[in-house]
Amino acid sequence: MKKLVTAFTTVAIVSSASYAAAQNQLETTLDLVVRGMMDDGTEISYDERIIGSDGAVEYTDLVIAAPEGEFTMSMDWLKGVPSGFDVTFTVSDTIDVTGQEEGVEFSFEIQSSELELTTNGLLREAMSTEDVTVTFSADEFVINGGDPDSAVLRKLFVDLGAVDFDLLFSSEDMFAKGSFNAEKMDVAYDYTIDGDSQIIDQTTAATSVVFEFDVPEDEEDMLGYLDGSKSGMFKMTSGASAFTGTTQAEGMSFDMEGTSGDSAFLFEVIDGNITYDALADGFEIVMTPSPDLPIPPVEMAMSEMAMKLVVPVGSSETPAEMVIDILFADLVIGEGLWSMIDPGKTISRDPAQLDIDIEALVQLDAMAAMAGEDPTSAATIHSLDVNQVLLSLAGASIQMDGAATFDNSGPIPMPLGAVNIDMRGVTTLANQLVALGLLDQMQAGMAIGMMMAFGQPGDEADQFISEITFSENGILANGQPIQ
Repeated sequence: MKKLVTAFTTVAIVSSASYAAAQNQLETTLDLVVRGMMDDGTEISYDERIIGSDGAVEYTDLVIAAPEGEFTMSMDWLKGVPSGFDVTFTVSDTIDVTGQEEGVEFSFEIQSSELELTTNGLLREAMSTEDVTVTFSADEFVINGGDPDSAVLRKLFVDLGAVDFDLLFSSEDMFAKGSFNAEKMDVAYDYTIDGDSQIIDQTTAATSVVFEFDVPEDEEDMLGYLDGSKSGMFKMTSGASAFTGTTQAEGMSFDMEGTSGDSAFLFEVIDGNITYDALADGFEIVMTPSPDLPIPPVEMAMSEMAMKLVVPVGSSETPAEMVIDILFADLVIGEGLWSMIDPGKTISRDPAQLDIDIEALVQLDAMAAMAGEDPTSAATIHSLDVNQVLLSLAGASIQMDGAATFDNSGPIPMPLGAVNIDMRGVTTLANQLVALGLLDQMQAGMAIGMMMAFGQPGDEADQFISEITFSENGILANGQPIQ
């Protein structure tokens, strides 16, 4: 496949250097493309080549076979129609693909309706600074393959429904952007590799991808994303999803089924700031081991998942905001898993929560860190706001909030501020874990002793509250110095 793409790209560029973009040049250009691919070892055959009065070129019964049997692609017809610098390709509704990958044979059909690809990147003058564009669309796009009698790949199915794709690349500005949209993403497969098997049937609602980024000229130029001279963005969204499946691995077998809600993902690098932002509306999953395994079904569910990280990595004379925001809401584990560790139901089954919301003003210099410079000069923290850190699990919870500024005049940053800690149900949970043999009595005693030493009893049973203060005179716990 790599050889085919390289040959196509190289010959297309060479041919465009010799021929101006005009309708009557498509025939010559495609001849050079075919000749270059065949010189590279690809076998190409067709029943007839039809040249239209408008400069269109159509191949009937076209077969393209890559070197060394990597793959063979055949179709009833392929047609290219020029219009100025653009060429629009259409193809028969079915394309047959066969081949092998690492000794494993495969075959499938690409089934489409109204498939159309248009590009101005084939008939271009060599020195043109015009942006290269590619658009692709189809009312239906399905990959259907596999052999029920195969020992390896018995089924491969992908249904994207209606799809559209667009790409722009500027060789002058070294910039690319584009988008992809699929009406749905239904996937099913059944395979066995090295004795491990998996059967999956999954449906996902509409999926979209948007991207734009500066294209680095070489590996060293990629550092521009860190120093702020380059930027990039990738965003993906998808609708609700449901799946069922069976997995056999390492002598074990289990069935799976589950659902998940809408999700969104963003990764961008702009002006030396890295942003990672992921959000999902939660999931439900059930895994049922085979009857011969002494393991109960495992059920898990969560109502919402979110993670946002903003990290300024570019060198700057002024502090920039860093954000850490993580949420795992209403994590519930089914009784099947709980019964393995707590059959007597002594531990609370309340949903678990993790909520982290932290902001800071920092100066981070990723380039200096990569160069091995002094960490204190490559990373400086000016202030920290702990809006909330909450962990709630099995009836116990730990919650923190507070703020601090940092004195960076010395060899190490010195915090000035306070953190409030509220712990509830921790000693009860620790004693329950000791009784179940899941926690050592001495370790539990040391933890509870530390909590009592630095905390004060709250208004509720099994509640301890502590204020940790950072000052010029040292660290205080509820006004008492920590030795």
